[in-house]
Amino acid sequence: MHDMNWDDLRILLAVADTGSQSAAASQLGVNQTTISRRLRQLEEDYGVPLLERQRTGYTFTPEAQLLIDQARKIEQHVLDIARKRANRSRDTLQGRVVIHSTDMVLRYLIAPMLERFYQQYPGIELVLLTGDDLISLSHMEADIAIRYVRSEQLDIVQKRLFTFQYHYFASSDYLERYPLDPSVPLKGHKLLKFEHPAYRTSPEQLRHFEDNEVALRSNYIEFMIDACRRGHGLMSLQRQFGLRIEGLQEVGLPAHREVPLWLACHRDNRKLPAIRAVLDFISEFTEVWLQESEIKSA
Repeated sequence: MHDMNWDDLRILLAVADTGSQSAAASQLGVNQTTISRRLRQLEEDYGVPLLERQRTGYTFTPEAQLLIDQARKIEQHVLDIARKRANRSRDTLQGRVVIHSTDMVLRYLIAPMLERFYQQYPGIELVLLTGDDLISLSHMEADIAIRYVRSEQLDIVQKRLFTFQYHYFASSDYLERYPLDPSVPLKGHKLLKFEHPAYRTSPEQLRHFEDNEVALRSNYIEFMIDACRRGHGLMSLQRQFGLRIEGLQEVGLPAHREVPLWLACHRDNRKLPAIRAVLDFISEFTEVWLQESEIKSA
């Protein structure tokens, strides 16, 4: 057996983690042909079949499962070394801290805090990455994540910042044309439906879609907000965000969905001065930010 290539093992892990060669290719930024070729090379180097081809796809052989387990241990060891090396220069309130979250969180929660943050910590550079994918803090894809899903990984420390309440918002023009009576069930209105694989519609929202006309569907949130401003229909938004969007007003209906927001980082990084400063600042700023939300709604 030839020496196995670590890059080939990384591909095997990516396929195991994502569930398909196409998803692994997307995650690693290569084409699917490369994934297939490297897996065949890994089988040749390992000397036994790793994939059992079936009509509906493939499954891993028992030998592949053993190799995946060993590769995970190697990967963890490599990551531990890389993290310790990267953290040697992060023992002061200096340097770069990478935050990953969604467009809405970065725009309406993080952006308002930046001026105060840089006044307090001029030596820390924030890098703000946006996306709906669950990035890996263990793989150092970011230092801090602010997300809607609680991590189940043991090496991730996290706290619930608060819980979003989803309410309907509309423009004043829409409500003039289509008055809404909060005392009766929502019926006969035009709804703007945000569609995204990560968005989980509540049972109450499903009833709303059945009893009302869906006038527009999109996975582009800013486009949907603009359409709502222009009076095209009612839109479900996190109340804490919707109250801050000019041109929208809250409709007097109860919340129809709740989603917690989690602040997370890797356990080895939480005591690093710069990362600790950012974590604490986000937590403290969020408390003030939520109080401002209540004032806006009064």
